[in-house]
Amino acid sequence: MAGADRGIYKRKDGRFEGRFIAAYDEQGKAKYKAVYGRSKAEVREKLEAAKRELLGASSVVDERTFQQVAKAWLADNQDMLARTTYDRYLDALKRDIYPEYADTPIVDITEAEINRFIKVAPELAKKRGRTLKNSTLQVVKAVMSKVLQYAGTVTTDDSAGSSNKVNSYEELTIIEIEKVCLQAKYHHCPEMLAALLSLFCGLRTGELCGLGSDDVDLERMELYIHCTVHRVKNQDLESQNKTVVVVEELARKKQIRRVSIPAVLKDYIAEFLVPGKMLIRGKEESMLMDPRSMEYRLNRMLEDLKKENINFERLRKTYLKGKADEEILVHIFWGTRPMLPYTGSLDTQWLREEMSRDLAPLRLLLGFSQEEMSDFLGVSVSHYRNMERGSGKISWNQYLALLFLFHYNGRTIGIVEHLGLFPQSLKEDIKIGG
Repeated sequence: MAGADRGIYKRKDGRFEGRFIAAYDEQGKAKYKAVYGRSKAEVREKLEAAKRELLGASSVVDERTFQQVAKAWLADNQDMLARTTYDRYLDALKRDIYPEYADTPIVDITEAEINRFIKVAPELAKKRGRTLKNSTLQVVKAVMSKVLQYAGTVTTDDSAGSSNKVNSYEELTIIEIEKVCLQAKYHHCPEMLAALLSLFCGLRTGELCGLGSDDVDLERMELYIHCTVHRVKNQDLESQNKTVVVVEELARKKQIRRVSIPAVLKDYIAEFLVPGKMLIRGKEESMLMDPRSMEYRLNRMLEDLKKENINFERLRKTYLKGKADEEILVHIFWGTRPMLPYTGSLDTQWLREEMSRDLAPLRLLLGFSQEEMSDFLGVSVSHYRNMERGSGKISWNQYLALLFLFHYNGRTIGIVEHLGLFPQSLKEDIKIGG
């Protein structure tokens, strides 16, 4: 009954009020009539009776075209829609709906006709040189249904009978979370900070781009979300830039959203704090990052590790599903790895233990499976798994083989040096010649 109750509201005096379009003025704007009752059911009955009475007493038929109604609907709702949402609706109308229905009388369009159009729209768009995705079809269907509801011809729920599903993204696996954390640990950059905040704090891309350094409280370990960033169409037709980046305050300005920050990220975030500047910035200090550019930069950063399908939507979905385990973050960022463990003599036991602690992350950075690593070392898969768990000891020969693999690979050589796994004393011991 949710669709039937649209336009019915409870008043402060306890009664229910229902409104419907009774007529249109000369400019095409709707004129409403209200009925009242003590329950929603009573108001529904009165609404139906009032509409029947109106149709019986008047032979006036809505002669407006779909385009005229759509323009009136957009004008009435522009202030209530986000800029990006308004642009998407306008694009759907101009590029996909108006070519077929601009001059069609609004009374000739029904929900059945909308469903029929959704099925043939991809083929019609293809003839015009466009490709329609499922997400675009969802927007087209929603816009057409909203326009019909505005005209008062339908009262059904927008989502009813929808046969097209928005593209879904699965949450990250534990291994993928580890890879993101590892990449962030060894590559301190705005896009990896954004990835961590999306994964462990649930921030949207627009909120990330709108986050200022002054919105970060490292004493309370909180972020304050009050604005969002969009890239929208440039309304200046004379400008060479087709799009512009805008910053908008969130709808509920008095209710700033507070988000807790994992304690392990305190020092990481502190590196990017500049008073009066955005937290997630572009190449220049004053450059404002927008969601599209940030997504591109994240893709480039993760491309080297063959994680092209990891995006901000999957990162945030992992947080919303409760799968972003902060223990993974703590383990990777706060592992016990002293910078200078060697004093004169070569501590082979410490090196082998440290290699065991870092074996899984290093393997993941290379993109190797446990089976491939066991073949490389000439041991069973179960024995290699025990090495990663720390229950199986790594021999010195195995350590040297692993060191050769990790030190002479561009993805892990810097990490091996950073962790002290190839100390100067060992380099001197294996040095050949003068």
